[in-house]
Amino acid sequence: MSPTPAASQPALPDRTLCAVWYGVNDLRMEEQPLPALGPADVLIEVAACGVCATDLHLLDGSMPLYKPPKILGHEIGGTVRAVGSEVRAVAPGDQVTMDTTVSCRGCFYCREGYPFFCSSRRSTFAGFAEYFVTPAEVVYRLPAGVEPATGALAEPLSCAIRAVERAQLRPADTVAVIGAGAIGLLTLAVARLTGATRVIVSDPDPARRALAERLGASRTVDPTREDLQAVVRELTDGRGVDCAFEAVGNPRLMQQAFALPRRGGTMVQIGVPPADAQFTVPAYEIFSRELTIRGSFIRTNEFRRAVELLGALDLAPLITQRFPLREVRAAFEAAKGRQGIRVLVGPAAG
Repeated sequence: MSPTPAASQPALPDRTLCAVWYGVNDLRMEEQPLPALGPADVLIEVAACGVCATDLHLLDGSMPLYKPPKILGHEIGGTVRAVGSEVRAVAPGDQVTMDTTVSCRGCFYCREGYPFFCSSRRSTFAGFAEYFVTPAEVVYRLPAGVEPATGALAEPLSCAIRAVERAQLRPADTVAVIGAGAIGLLTLAVARLTGATRVIVSDPDPARRALAERLGASRTVDPTREDLQAVVRELTDGRGVDCAFEAVGNPRLMQQAFALPRRGGTMVQIGVPPADAQFTVPAYEIFSRELTIRGSFIRTNEFRRAVELLGALDLAPLITQRFPLREVRAAFEAAKGRQGIRVLVGPAAG
């Protein structure tokens, strides 16, 4: 009797459709060859990739973070299709997300716990594509029950965790968040988990304010109709909040956030401003109010915790629009126009 032939395995792709950034307002759909799978690499099939403010600023030329040409997209959820011979942490079929950058681990900043300042740090993302190859060390298996598209929220969630930890929040603190986009809403959710008992969220969009309330905001403010500073004073017996987060990247709103903390309080800048944006800080107030002003650029070691939190938080309402990969330009326009909360791009999106 002849042995039964082994089930044939589907051929792995050697090319991918992708959106390549070539410079200011120059985003092109191309088909490119995939690099060979190394022994410590993973081949990812992209399910969804979020459009971040960083992507918008790269495209319009206001943030000189990378040099073109480059496949953009760093908020990624997908499925493992193949692994290198040395990979043990994930296997084909696993649903995953990824941290997307690798640092040298030996320079001053890496050893000080600031790997995102590493001058040798290299990006491994290519989320606006059908497939890409990435080092296994940046790949994380998603918790059971978390869809790959939701995995695209792990990266901004890790940034929100970093921002809240930069604020050094304590149980029973009062917090203000300016901006109820994805990063502001994620900051709200993490602040509540950290123990903030009152979180005031300001945004002109009623749908965003409603979602903020769903995620735990104790008070929302329409800045077109209400005075945010007056609301904060009323709710804090005139003191101000323990921490104000600016989650938009707008100099006017940075100025507003500066006015909200109490004496001895903190302001954290988490929104992504254009590289040339400036706002005026009253120097005497930093001195007389003993204010702490902190930036929150990216993350250090928060990514694993963000992945775990994906299984504990209901973040699906943040995903409000999906576009197929070939319509990536329309996705960028939707994100730029604040249409919904988080816009996702993916080969199977509709």
